[in-house]
Amino acid sequence: MAFGDQEPCGFCWWLFLLCVSLIFVCNSSISSNSVATVEARPSSLFSVLDYGASARKLSSLVNTSLVIPYHDGPLLSGKTLSVYVIWYGSFTPVQQAIVRDLLASFQGSSVNQQPSVNGWWTTTANYKDASNTVVGTVQMQGEIEIGIGSLGTSLQRTDLETLVLQSLETFPIDAEAIYLVLTAEDVLVQDFCMSSCAFHFFTTAQPATNSLELPYAWVGNSATQCPGQCAWPYALPQYGPQGAQALIPPNGDVGMDGMCINIGTMLAGTATDPFNNGYYQGDPAAPLEAATACTGIFGAGAYPGYVGQLLQDAITGASFNAYGVNNREFLLPAIWDPSTLQCTPP
Repeated sequence: MAFGDQEPCGFCWWLFLLCVSLIFVCNSSISSNSVATVEARPSSLFSVLDYGASARKLSSLVNTSLVIPYHDGPLLSGKTLSVYVIWYGSFTPVQQAIVRDLLASFQGSSVNQQPSVNGWWTTTANYKDASNTVVGTVQMQGEIEIGIGSLGTSLQRTDLETLVLQSLETFPIDAEAIYLVLTAEDVLVQDFCMSSCAFHFFTTAQPATNSLELPYAWVGNSATQCPGQCAWPYALPQYGPQGAQALIPPNGDVGMDGMCINIGTMLAGTATDPFNNGYYQGDPAAPLEAATACTGIFGAGAYPGYVGQLLQDAITGASFNAYGVNNREFLLPAIWDPSTLQCTPP
């Protein structure tokens, strides 16, 4: 079974990107924010690997005219994009609150400070299909906790669809929603930390789904498994340069702050390419999509290994690029903007 957009990771491209990075520097056209910023250089050029670099991702960092074609398929269009959260494994109430606040931050009037999570999402309105645009508002419509007694602590990718199907005992069947599966830090998932940090796909059409294909996404907590790969820049790679320092996560949890980055990436990819026939470049089984096209870019002036200019919390010293509800701060990836052909951070 071929899966859709993935946040890859892998040691095999590390040295390759380092060599190329010494030659190419991205000429970013992103304007600097007037708010005080921090030059975030936590782990030199090696760091680009940790948030999922590969040969197909390099062009997003050195090519200022990247084009992601539209393949005539449906997008998740409408006034609201419903998200149903499936917690698998043990998450603390504090950890769950971080994700709830991230999803609540997509509401248009929920955040007064800029740049905001909601402002970041507005770029997706530039993705258009035959008659609509991608939804302007993400809203969590429900959540369910499923204990590890269901499938155990070692999951195959096909097990994630099983969890989605189990959730339909509680959630409605909605082919224009996203079922978001989040796995705890002690849950192993096939290819997690080896070639992927997250991915999205869709269920098979079957009686349990009313013969509909339901889009879903998975994101794992990498805190104890591979934070240097899937929670960069809040953690460093195992073989990074000596003396490098990771950035301080704004919510005080490396694994959960890393998950927020990947949740943002998967929401953007699923909304604009839910069935592998929307907006993507390259192989549909391993596509370059709205946010994965901009891997490693979080602020102005970004280039391979350097995340760009970020905001810094004056009290905690944490680095971020988007404000959320309840005084939250988040780091979200740049989204490729089809109207400017540029990667645009919050």
